[in-house]
Amino acid sequence: MIRSMTGFGRSELKFSHGHIRAEVKTTNHKYLEVSSRLPGHLGEYEEAMRRAVAQEVRRGKVLVFVSCPDPSVLASRLALNESLAKELFQKRERLRQVLKLGGRSPEPLPAEAVLREILHYPDVLTRETSYDEKASFSNGLMKAVALALKSLTRSREQEGRALLKDFLGRLSEIQRSVRAIEKRIPAVAGEYKRSLENRMKEFIKDGKIDSERLTLEVALYVKNSDISEEITRLKSHLDGMKIALREGGELGRKIDFIAQEMTRESNTMGAKASDAAIAAEVIKIKSAIEKIREQAQNVE
Repeated sequence: MIRSMTGFGRSELKFSHGHIRAEVKTTNHKYLEVSSRLPGHLGEYEEAMRRAVAQEVRRGKVLVFVSCPDPSVLASRLALNESLAKELFQKRERLRQVLKLGGRSPEPLPAEAVLREILHYPDVLTRETSYDEKASFSNGLMKAVALALKSLTRSREQEGRALLKDFLGRLSEIQRSVRAIEKRIPAVAGEYKRSLENRMKEFIKDGKIDSERLTLEVALYVKNSDISEEITRLKSHLDGMKIALREGGELGRKIDFIAQEMTRESNTMGAKASDAAIAAEVIKIKSAIEKIREQAQNVE
């Protein structure tokens, strides 16, 4: 199965205190590059999300977006740090004694005021989430990310099917041009021979043509314009690309490499071809190969 490097996936899960929404977007990139946009309270999960992405995506730029309420606020309970509260109260009382003014202590504050003062001190009251609650949230969060990645994969495979159809269409175009060239080649030598005979007659007064010289010229022409080896190699590359497309997997670089080799052969064919019809077919081949290389940049 071919996978495109561009795609989008999303998921939404409900947990006891709200919804978790996860989105994953991928675009073309030479290597795998993962970035994320997460609320601050999800920072501890970033590395786990990167590992999850790496299991589904091999190449491309990946953006992970997750939104959800902070479970430490919604699912937690207040916990009193009694030792800290006692220490604060003792320090406060000691400070009152140290700050006696003229042998008189400041008027003591009402108990409620003292409590408010201590409770406002950082870390006297904290929020605690039970292990079970945290584990439940963590599992839900990673499940939402996994579902978004599965949705992304379906999106990339759907686009991959469209890319496969396009690749096969381009390969068919190249095959048609190769067949047209092969059909044209036998006629080219005969046409060149007749053309050469006509030109030679213009410069020979007695009307006699040196048949050996003519045969030699035609043979040299055929040798210099022979593209049979290039055609054989090009057809081999066509078969290789078809096999690769059937096998699937990570094909982007492989398709591009095969297309480069096909470009090399078509360039040589174009340089050797002196026949207008063959040259026109070579141009079609090169155009189809270029489109294949462009599309290969979208394949994982």
